[in-house]
Amino acid sequence: METREIFDAAPRAVAEFLSETGQGLYIPPYQRAYSWEPAKVKRLIADVSHGLEQTTEFEDSICFLGTVIALRDLQYTTVEPIDRPMVPPKVMTIIDGQQRLTTLLLLTTVLHEEISVRARRLPKNGGEARDWCYNQAIDVTSRLTDTFEEDMRYGEGDFRYYPRMVRSYHDVWSRHTDRAKYDSPIGYYLHQYGRYARDEESTKDYKHIPFAEGEAADANAQAHRSLEAIRTLLRRTLRNAVSTSRNAREDETEILSAGAIGESPKLQEALFNSPFPASVVEAANHDERIGSLLRLIVFANYLLNRVTVAVVTAKREDYGFDMFEALNTTGQPLTAIETFKPKAIQNEGLSSWNGSESYNYFDTVEKYLDRSSSADQRQTATSNILIPFALLHDGTRLSKRLSEQRRYLRTAFDKEADQAGRRTFLHSLAEVTRFVSGPWVSPGSLPEHSNDELHLQAELCLQVLREAKHDIVIAPLTRYFAAHQLSTGEQIDKRAHEYLTAVRAVGAFFALWRGAFGGTHGIDNIYRKLMAHDPQTSGARFARFGQELTTVPPAEDMLRFLRQQLQSEGIAEKHQWVVKAAATPVYTSSRHLTKLLLLAASNDSAPDEERRGLVIRGRDGLLSTLNIDRWNDAGFSTIEHIAPQNSGVNGWDSKIYEDSATVHVLGNLTLLPKVENSSASDRSWELKRLMFRALSAKTMEEAEKTLALASQEGIYLGDGAEAIIRRARHLPLVSSLAQRDEEWTEEFIRERSERLCSLAWDSLAPWLDL
Repeated sequence: METREIFDAAPRAVAEFLSETGQGLYIPPYQRAYSWEPAKVKRLIADVSHGLEQTTEFEDSICFLGTVIALRDLQYTTVEPIDRPMVPPKVMTIIDGQQRLTTLLLLTTVLHEEISVRARRLPKNGGEARDWCYNQAIDVTSRLTDTFEEDMRYGEGDFRYYPRMVRSYHDVWSRHTDRAKYDSPIGYYLHQYGRYARDEESTKDYKHIPFAEGEAADANAQAHRSLEAIRTLLRRTLRNAVSTSRNAREDETEILSAGAIGESPKLQEALFNSPFPASVVEAANHDERIGSLLRLIVFANYLLNRVTVAVVTAKREDYGFDMFEALNTTGQPLTAIETFKPKAIQNEGLSSWNGSESYNYFDTVEKYLDRSSSADQRQTATSNILIPFALLHDGTRLSKRLSEQRRYLRTAFDKEADQAGRRTFLHSLAEVTRFVSGPWVSPGSLPEHSNDELHLQAELCLQVLREAKHDIVIAPLTRYFAAHQLSTGEQIDKRAHEYLTAVRAVGAFFALWRGAFGGTHGIDNIYRKLMAHDPQTSGARFARFGQELTTVPPAEDMLRFLRQQLQSEGIAEKHQWVVKAAATPVYTSSRHLTKLLLLAASNDSAPDEERRGLVIRGRDGLLSTLNIDRWNDAGFSTIEHIAPQNSGVNGWDSKIYEDSATVHVLGNLTLLPKVENSSASDRSWELKRLMFRALSAKTMEEAEKTLALASQEGIYLGDGAEAIIRRARHLPLVSSLAQRDEEWTEEFIRERSERLCSLAWDSLAPWLDL
C-alpha cells in the first residue's frame, strides 16, 4: 500500500471545501461540544481582514486557517442514527477541526444575512451602482448558501435542503419530515437559518428561535447557548467592522474601507476578475449603504476564495488520529476515552443508551475526566485510569501514547464475546476510575473494619504508595476494591478484610523491596508478572481475563506471590534483609520510603538505656507510629541527616565521608519537625545533640532551659516549651540521639542502621506473613 492510499492532503479554499457537491460534514460523538472562545472568533475575523488588506498590494494574498483532518466515510460506518438511502453521497467525518469549521459556517450564514438584508433594502431605482452591488450580492449570497446547506433536488418542504454539517446521535439527514432530525446546535441552527434564507423577499434580520430543551433527551442546552452567543458576536463584529458612524477601538477589527477598495485595481482583479465601474467606486465613497454593502461583498469573496484550510483525508479513523497527533501543537487532542465512546453506545443501541448500565459506568469515567481544567490534565487523567485498567483487564502493559490507548480500547472491547461481557468491560473501567478518584487520593475512604489496627495500617500504606507515585499497584488493588464494593450481606466484612490486607501487603512489599535495593529494581515488572496469566498453569488469575469483578483470588495468594519474589532475591529472612537494607542509601532513592522505614522503626520503640543513641522494641501499644496521623504529623515532616551531607563541616568524623553512601543510610537519619530542620543544617554534633535534647525534654523546666541554650547558639525552635513536651513522646529516635554522649562515628552509624532496619522489619514483615 502506498502512502497516498492512506492519506490525502490538499489546500482547499473555503468555498471549494464547504460547497463540494454532495458532501456532508459529520461530527462524531466523541467530539466535544462547540465552545469556541470569543477571542478566537475575533482573531479569525481579524486574520481574514488582514489577508484582505494584503490583497491591495499582493494579488496572490491568502489567509491560512490551519488543518482539518477527516475520514472519507464511504460506507457510512460513523453515521448513527441513519436513514441510509437519504445520506449525502460524500460523508466527511471530522476528526479535527470541527470547532473551526463550525465557526466558518456561522460566519458564512451571518455574512449571507447581512449582505442579503442590506441589498434588499437598497432603493429599487438606485442607478448603476445600486444594480451592480445588488447583482454582486445575489452572486455571493448564492455561493454562501452553498457552504451551509446542500440542495438535494427533491424532498418534503424544507427537508429538501440538508444542513452542511450535522452531529451524530442528535441529527439525521433525510428528505422525509418524519425521519429527518436536527437537534444538535449546528444542525438545528443551519436548518433554521436555511428556512429564513430561502425567503428572498424578506428585509428583516434573522431572529434565532431558541432550541426547545426536551426535543432531544440528550441535547446539550449549553452548547446551543454557546453557538447562539458566537453567532451574535459574529454579527455584531461584522456590523461594527463596516460602520462609519462609530469610533473604533484599537482592539476592534475594521474591514478594509470602501475608499481603499476602490483605489486598488489589484484587489478588484484578484477577487472580481475586472475593475469596478467608476460609479460604484464613487457611490461607495459617498453613500454609506453602498459602501458598507460593498465592503461586506468584498470580504465575503475573499473569505470564499482566498481563505484556505489544509484538508487531510484519511482512509481509516486510526490513521486520522495518528496524523492529528503528529500535526497538533496547540489544539486539544481527544482522549482515548472520548474516541471510544461510540463503541460503548453502539453496544447498548442509541435508543437504550440513556439510563443503561453502560451509560452509568461511562458517566462515572466522564465525570472524573471533567474535573481536569486543561487538555494536558485531561490526557494525564485518562492515562491514570487506562494504564491500570489494561493491566487489570488482561495484563496488557499500556503506554501513554494516544494511538496505542485508542487501539487497545477498541480491540479489547471487540474481543468480548457478547453484550454482557462488554458491559462488564465498562464496569471494570468504572471501578478503576472509582478507585483512582476515591481511596487512592483519599485513603480515609477505605472501609471500616472490626480490626482497627489493620484499617489504620492500610490507610497509611495507601497514602505512602500514592505519594511515592507507585501507580503500578492500582490494578491489583482495584480487584479487591471492586470485589468489596459489589459485595453484600455477610460477604461485606470478609471482602473488606481481604481488601485492607492486600493494601497493607503491597505497602510492606514496597518498603522491604525498595529498602533492600534502594532503587526500584524492577518492582513494576513484579506486579506486571502478578497480573499476567500463564494458561499452562492453574495459578491464580489476578487480571480479570473475562471473570466477574467479584471473582478475585484470596489476598493470601497475593501475599504468597510477593513472599516468593523476596525469596528469589534472598531477602525473605530477617537477617538477610537487615544486612542488605542497613547498607542501602535509602535517602537518595526515595524520601517516602525513608520516612516509612523510620516510622516503622519508631513503632512501639523507646530509647535503649544500655546502648545510648539507639532504640529498642518496647511493649505493644507503647507508641503507634504506623498510621496516617503520624505520617501527616508536623513532628515527622522532615528527614534530617545527623552527620551533614557535606563533608568537612564542623569537625565530623572524616571516615563517615569515605563512602558517599554512608550519610544517606537509615542509621544517619531521623525525623524532625519542619521548623527545627532549618536550624539543624550543617551544625556540629554538639549543637545538634543540644537541639535533640531540647526536642525531647520531658518537663517544662528542662524544655525552657534547653530552649534558652539552643537560642544562644543560634538554634531557634519555633514551638514553645509546652508544644515540645507534648510532642516529645512521639519522637523516640530524637530522644535516643539526645542521650548519646559519645562522638558520632561511621561505626555507630552502621550499628544504628542495623538496629533501625531490624525494628522496621519487625513492624512490616508480619504484613506479608513473613
